[in-house]
Amino acid sequence: MTTLALAVGVATPTSADDRPKDPFGNHTVELTGEAILFGIWEHLRDLVILDKAEFFRCMEQSNSSCPEVAALMKIVQEAQQHQGKALLGHLNRSINLMIKFVPGAWTGPLNVLKMRNGDCKSYSIAKYAAARAAGFSPDHVRGVIVHLPRRNEDHMVTVVYQDDRWLILDNLTNLLLEDSEQGGYEPLAVFDYKGARSYLPQF
Repeated sequence: MTTLALAVGVATPTSADDRPKDPFGNHTVELTGEAILFGIWEHLRDLVILDKAEFFRCMEQSNSSCPEVAALMKIVQEAQQHQGKALLGHLNRSINLMIKFVPGAWTGPLNVLKMRNGDCKSYSIAKYAAARAAGFSPDHVRGVIVHLPRRNEDHMVTVVYQDDRWLILDNLTNLLLEDSEQGGYEPLAVFDYKGARSYLPQF
Protein backbone atom coordinates (compact mmCIF):
# COMPACT_ATOMS: atom_id res chain seq x y z
CA MET A 1 0.00 0.00 0.00
CA THR A 2 3.01 2.29 0.14
CA THR A 3 2.60 3.64 -3.40
CA LEU A 4 -1.03 4.59 -2.85
CA ALA A 5 -0.47 6.17 0.54
CA LEU A 6 2.43 8.25 -0.71
CA ALA A 7 0.42 9.43 -3.68
CA VAL A 8 -2.46 10.47 -1.46
CA GLY A 9 -0.32 12.13 1.16
CA VAL A 10 2.66 13.65 -0.61
CA ALA A 11 1.50 15.15 -3.93
CA THR A 12 1.77 18.87 -3.30
CA PRO A 13 0.12 21.93 -4.83
CA THR A 14 1.75 23.46 -7.87
CA SER A 15 3.11 26.99 -7.84
CA ALA A 16 0.66 29.86 -8.33
CA ASP A 17 1.93 30.37 -11.88
CA ASP A 18 1.29 26.73 -12.78
CA ARG A 19 -2.19 26.48 -11.26
CA PRO A 20 -4.69 26.36 -14.14
CA LYS A 21 -7.83 28.45 -14.14
CA ASP A 22 -11.09 26.72 -13.32
CA PRO A 23 -12.54 24.55 -16.12
CA PHE A 24 -15.32 25.53 -18.53
CA GLY A 25 -13.72 28.88 -19.31
CA ASN A 26 -15.95 31.04 -17.14
CA HIS A 27 -14.77 33.32 -14.36
CA THR A 28 -15.50 32.09 -10.85
CA VAL A 29 -15.91 33.90 -7.54
CA GLU A 30 -15.29 32.55 -4.05
CA LEU A 31 -18.36 31.38 -2.15
CA THR A 32 -18.76 32.83 1.33
CA GLY A 33 -19.77 31.16 4.55
CA GLU A 34 -23.41 32.10 3.98
CA ALA A 35 -23.67 29.94 0.84
CA ILE A 36 -25.11 26.45 1.29
CA LEU A 37 -22.55 24.89 -1.03
CA PHE A 38 -19.72 26.49 0.95
CA GLY A 39 -20.83 24.65 4.09
CA ILE A 40 -21.32 21.37 2.21
CA TRP A 41 -17.83 21.48 0.73
CA GLU A 42 -16.19 22.46 4.03
CA HIS A 43 -17.79 19.41 5.65
CA LEU A 44 -16.88 17.15 2.74
CA ARG A 45 -13.30 18.42 2.66
CA ASP A 46 -13.00 17.49 6.35
CA LEU A 47 -14.20 13.98 5.48
CA VAL A 48 -11.57 13.71 2.74
CA ILE A 49 -8.88 14.69 5.26
CA LEU A 50 -10.12 12.07 7.73
CA ASP A 51 -10.18 9.47 4.98
CA LYS A 52 -6.57 10.34 4.13
CA ALA A 53 -5.62 9.49 7.72
CA GLU A 54 -7.46 6.19 7.29
CA PHE A 55 -5.32 5.40 4.25
CA PHE A 56 -2.20 5.70 6.39
CA ARG A 57 -3.69 3.58 9.16
CA CYS A 58 -4.45 0.87 6.62
CA MET A 59 -0.80 0.83 5.54
CA GLU A 60 0.01 -0.96 8.78
CA GLN A 61 -2.68 -3.60 8.38
CA SER A 62 -3.59 -6.28 5.87
CA ASN A 63 -5.69 -5.53 2.79
CA SER A 64 -8.54 -7.61 4.23
CA SER A 65 -8.98 -5.17 7.11
CA CYS A 66 -9.45 -2.21 4.73
CA PRO A 67 -11.17 -3.61 1.63
CA GLU A 68 -12.29 -0.17 0.43
CA VAL A 69 -8.68 1.08 0.41
CA ALA A 70 -7.55 -2.10 -1.34
CA ALA A 71 -10.28 -1.58 -3.96
CA LEU A 72 -9.13 1.96 -4.67
CA MET A 73 -5.49 0.89 -4.76
CA LYS A 74 -6.30 -1.83 -7.30
CA ILE A 75 -8.06 0.66 -9.58
CA VAL A 76 -5.21 3.16 -9.30
CA GLN A 77 -2.49 0.57 -9.91
CA GLU A 78 -4.31 -0.76 -12.97
CA ALA A 79 -4.81 2.77 -14.28
CA GLN A 80 -1.12 3.57 -13.82
CA GLN A 81 -0.29 0.94 -16.41
CA HIS A 82 -1.58 3.54 -18.87
CA GLN A 83 -0.58 7.14 -19.46
CA GLY A 84 -2.31 10.46 -20.03
CA LYS A 85 -5.93 10.33 -21.15
CA ALA A 86 -5.96 6.52 -21.06
CA LEU A 87 -5.10 6.56 -17.34
CA LEU A 88 -8.02 8.86 -16.57
CA GLY A 89 -10.28 6.84 -18.83
CA HIS A 90 -9.48 3.73 -16.81
CA LEU A 91 -10.24 5.51 -13.52
CA ASN A 92 -13.52 6.83 -14.90
CA ARG A 93 -14.72 3.52 -16.31
CA SER A 94 -13.62 1.42 -13.30
CA ILE A 95 -15.47 3.60 -10.80
CA ASN A 96 -18.52 3.83 -13.05
CA LEU A 97 -18.66 0.02 -13.02
CA MET A 98 -17.92 -0.30 -9.30
CA ILE A 99 -20.70 1.95 -7.99
CA LYS A 100 -24.40 1.21 -8.33
CA PHE A 101 -26.51 4.30 -8.96
CA VAL A 102 -28.99 5.06 -6.18
CA PRO A 103 -30.06 8.40 -4.69
CA GLY A 104 -27.43 9.39 -2.16
CA ALA A 105 -26.13 12.05 0.20
CA TRP A 106 -22.80 13.88 0.43
CA THR A 107 -20.23 11.50 1.89
CA GLY A 108 -16.50 10.85 1.95
CA PRO A 109 -14.69 8.68 -0.63
CA LEU A 110 -14.03 5.69 1.64
CA ASN A 111 -17.70 5.42 2.56
CA VAL A 112 -18.59 5.51 -1.14
CA LEU A 113 -16.13 2.68 -1.83
CA LYS A 114 -17.40 0.73 1.17
CA MET A 115 -21.10 1.03 0.23
CA ARG A 116 -20.47 0.91 -3.54
CA ASN A 117 -23.62 2.86 -4.28
CA GLY A 118 -24.69 6.47 -4.59
CA ASP A 119 -25.55 9.15 -7.10
CA CYS A 120 -23.40 11.50 -9.19
CA LYS A 121 -21.95 13.07 -6.03
CA SER A 122 -20.63 9.71 -4.87
CA TYR A 123 -19.10 8.87 -8.24
CA SER A 124 -17.46 12.28 -8.38
CA ILE A 125 -16.01 12.14 -4.87
CA ALA A 126 -14.60 8.65 -5.49
CA LYS A 127 -12.99 9.85 -8.73
CA TYR A 128 -11.62 12.94 -7.00
CA ALA A 129 -9.88 10.68 -4.46
CA ALA A 130 -8.71 8.26 -7.16
CA ALA A 131 -7.15 11.05 -9.25
CA ARG A 132 -5.32 12.37 -6.20
CA ALA A 133 -4.18 8.84 -5.30
CA ALA A 134 -2.90 8.42 -8.86
CA GLY A 135 -0.55 11.35 -8.24
CA PHE A 136 -2.36 14.30 -9.82
CA SER A 137 -1.62 17.61 -8.11
CA PRO A 138 -4.44 19.00 -5.93
CA ASP A 139 -4.35 22.04 -8.23
CA HIS A 140 -5.26 19.79 -11.16
CA VAL A 141 -8.36 18.08 -9.73
CA ARG A 142 -11.74 19.78 -9.32
CA GLY A 143 -15.28 18.74 -8.55
CA VAL A 144 -17.81 20.67 -10.62
CA ILE A 145 -21.59 20.98 -10.30
CA VAL A 146 -23.25 21.57 -13.65
CA HIS A 147 -26.81 21.96 -14.91
CA LEU A 148 -27.98 19.63 -17.68
CA PRO A 149 -30.68 21.50 -19.64
CA ARG A 150 -31.63 18.41 -21.68
CA ARG A 151 -32.46 16.55 -18.45
CA ASN A 152 -33.49 19.66 -16.48
CA GLU A 153 -31.38 18.63 -13.51
CA ASP A 154 -28.14 19.45 -11.72
CA HIS A 155 -25.26 17.01 -11.91
CA MET A 156 -21.72 16.61 -10.48
CA VAL A 157 -18.56 15.53 -12.29
CA THR A 158 -14.84 15.37 -11.58
CA VAL A 159 -12.55 17.34 -13.91
CA VAL A 160 -8.80 16.66 -14.15
CA TYR A 161 -6.13 18.81 -15.83
CA GLN A 162 -4.04 16.66 -18.17
CA ASP A 163 -1.75 17.84 -21.01
CA ASP A 164 -2.95 21.46 -20.75
CA ARG A 165 -6.64 20.58 -20.96
CA TRP A 166 -9.46 19.79 -18.56
CA LEU A 167 -10.94 16.29 -19.01
CA ILE A 168 -14.36 15.40 -17.59
CA LEU A 169 -14.89 12.17 -15.62
CA ASP A 170 -18.65 11.57 -15.67
CA ASN A 171 -20.78 8.67 -14.43
CA LEU A 172 -23.15 9.20 -17.39
CA THR A 173 -20.51 8.08 -19.89
CA ASN A 174 -17.22 6.20 -20.09
CA LEU A 175 -15.98 8.65 -22.73
CA LEU A 176 -13.72 11.51 -21.68
CA LEU A 177 -14.50 14.91 -23.16
CA GLU A 178 -12.69 18.20 -22.76
CA ASP A 179 -14.58 20.95 -20.98
CA SER A 180 -14.47 23.01 -24.19
CA GLU A 181 -16.23 20.16 -26.06
CA GLN A 182 -19.07 19.69 -23.61
CA GLY A 183 -21.60 22.33 -24.58
CA GLY A 184 -24.42 20.50 -22.82
CA TYR A 185 -23.11 21.42 -19.37
CA GLU A 186 -23.88 24.76 -17.70
CA PRO A 187 -21.30 25.06 -14.87
CA LEU A 188 -22.67 26.26 -11.54
CA ALA A 189 -19.97 25.68 -8.89
CA VAL A 190 -16.48 24.24 -8.57
CA PHE A 191 -14.67 22.71 -5.58
CA ASP A 192 -11.06 21.88 -4.74
CA TYR A 193 -8.68 21.95 -1.79
CA LYS A 194 -8.71 25.76 -1.84
CA GLY A 195 -12.47 25.98 -1.34
CA ALA A 196 -15.71 26.45 -3.26
CA ARG A 197 -16.43 28.93 -6.04
CA SER A 198 -19.48 29.78 -8.10
CA TYR A 199 -19.50 30.48 -11.81
CA LEU A 200 -20.56 33.88 -13.06
CA PRO A 201 -23.63 33.78 -15.35
CA GLN A 202 -23.00 33.50 -19.06
CA PHE A 203 -24.26 36.31 -21.24
